[in-house]
Amino acid sequence: MPFSPSGARGAVRFPLLAVGAGGSAPALAAAQQAPAPVELGPVTVTAQRVPSDAATLPVAVSVITAEDIAASSARTMQDLLSTQAGIHLLNTTSSTDNAIVDLRGFGITGASNTLIMVDGVKQNTNDLSAPNLGVVPLDQVERIEIVRGSGSVQYGGGTTGGVINIITRRDFSKEPVTARATATFGSYGLRQYDAAIAMNNQKVGVDAYMQSLRTDGYRDHSGERREGGGGGVTLRHDNGLIRLYGNTTTQRLDLPGPRQIDPATGKNEFESDPRGAKNDIDRIKATTTTIGLQVEQSIGAGTLYADASSRQKKLDGVSYDGFGTTLRDQKLTENLASLRYRLPINGGHSVVFGADAQEAKTTSTQNGYYSPTPAKWESRQHQYGLFAEGTIRATESTLVTLGLRRQYASDKVEILSGMDQPSDRGNHLTAWQLGVRQDIGAGFGAYAKVGRSFRLANADELVSVKSPLAPQTSTDKELGVTWKSDKSSARLSWFRYDLRNEIQYNPLGDGIWGPGTGGNVNLDPTRRQGIELEGHHALTSSITLDANLTWMEAKFRSGSYSGVDLAGKRVPLVPKWLANAGVTWRPTEALLWNVSAQYVGTSRMDNDQANQFGEELNAYVLFNTKLAYKFTRNIEGSVGVNNILDRKYASYGVRGGNDLGQYLGSTARYNLYPAPGRNFYASLTLRY
Repeated sequence: MPFSPSGARGAVRFPLLAVGAGGSAPALAAAQQAPAPVELGPVTVTAQRVPSDAATLPVAVSVITAEDIAASSARTMQDLLSTQAGIHLLNTTSSTDNAIVDLRGFGITGASNTLIMVDGVKQNTNDLSAPNLGVVPLDQVERIEIVRGSGSVQYGGGTTGGVINIITRRDFSKEPVTARATATFGSYGLRQYDAAIAMNNQKVGVDAYMQSLRTDGYRDHSGERREGGGGGVTLRHDNGLIRLYGNTTTQRLDLPGPRQIDPATGKNEFESDPRGAKNDIDRIKATTTTIGLQVEQSIGAGTLYADASSRQKKLDGVSYDGFGTTLRDQKLTENLASLRYRLPINGGHSVVFGADAQEAKTTSTQNGYYSPTPAKWESRQHQYGLFAEGTIRATESTLVTLGLRRQYASDKVEILSGMDQPSDRGNHLTAWQLGVRQDIGAGFGAYAKVGRSFRLANADELVSVKSPLAPQTSTDKELGVTWKSDKSSARLSWFRYDLRNEIQYNPLGDGIWGPGTGGNVNLDPTRRQGIELEGHHALTSSITLDANLTWMEAKFRSGSYSGVDLAGKRVPLVPKWLANAGVTWRPTEALLWNVSAQYVGTSRMDNDQANQFGEELNAYVLFNTKLAYKFTRNIEGSVGVNNILDRKYASYGVRGGNDLGQYLGSTARYNLYPAPGRNFYASLTLRY
């Protein structure tokens, strides 16, 4: 029986799905509102793989600046992102920085449908793990770019939901030496230390950072230990720059597991003992190391961008299900390279073309008490792509964007021992996008786009399948209206993704143990659609208001599994409604106070594809606050309270099977993963 974060029979996901490549902050429940800033001038975003003016893109773009982050009560990157329109978090472990960031309603596969980068370096790895975004302290972030529903032309697969690029502070400053150190203490024994230093002489820059985290966690057996660091050297010259960088992070995480509810016996651990643990055995350790090179060079009238990186990740885990233990050892190596050239053309036109390559190797050993021999497999994946994108200024107020990508991908799985099926498959894939951006006047603008995106199965999904998985494809459509003035801004967007062969674990699907035993499958047609509304208003010179509202619908369009017609049923773990609101008060330059609220609506539990289960994940509202004060130019501190009302809630839950082991019917045992209650923190930062 494979590991499963749910503890449910038949699930093939492993608890490591929530461990990514990074290190860093504690599991503190939060719904902290990050302001959606008024964009008074041109805003350059790099999440499109080359610098682009956000006002020219036919997609929904948000940019969170360093000032917005400082005004937010967010403690972690994931919590900061969750305050933005269309973003929902799923937490299957005790660490918030390992939570799945789901952009536009993909549920448990959210991490596989949204590309997350730090300084343009991909953080998603070729497995089911969610990127660990604690690798960068929030006060070291210069800005965060969120480009919704776009990226397949520039990056390839896994970007149907969008692209998030986290940009750190590493620009050459006027000061030859800058440094900062932060100490944070809080509830559940939290002790976190962050430090960074940068030196430059306008031609050569050197930067480095380190982190150390200790926390006992909200629940029993939910402690976390994390150490990490990294640095880089940047060489600048008149026509470009070269940057070498590297980083490493090690995380040790205890897994408290779920709280079980059994209606038949009246057992309800979520109510009686939410801070308890399933056992004191389950744990994981993850070490990730990355090295890379980035180049920017002016050539002729255009600019060449190149990058290459190599990443290694080692995961070790142990799980106990009440009968015996299962050990998991997994090693992953990824090498990536990309080359792009952007050429501006007279008249406001431009063209970008490039090529990229990726190779990944994963080896995995799972030694379960239920099997006389360990299950061992090895996968190799190769991807090679060519792309081009052009922007045409049709009129003074109209911009047309057209992009095309052609990609070849091969997947090979070799089963060294065990019951899984080997596979060897190659695919030729196409992504394209056509968009229009129109300036209407009086601060209004409109955009429309249509395109095709795709996703490939990752290494974890290639095993435990009855037959090789085909690529997931999506026809993407979006319409939007934007408005801004000196004190306000707003956006209204509608989107629809019609997917074919969506890759997902389906407990009702056919698996390696036979019909209806569950497995990773290509679903029959599915759909994601929604409406996003967000706005910002400066009420006075010292008070700003921010709010957003999202309606999402994730449904199966057709398909019958285990005799159940799924047409029209909801995809699990996708709330219909999300909302955030916040107010920030700056009475002086030194003092800041933020209060925020977040609403997350109900959703179907994991494994409830049939929509027959009588329980859902309950809706919840969280309130948070932060008070920050700058004592001097070099010393500042803050205190915060998350989940002020001590709301009891869970962002992830999974239904169990009936007496026949089928995930059908209205009653069964189910598991919830409690989120932290009311918690406090205080931090002090020294700057030089």
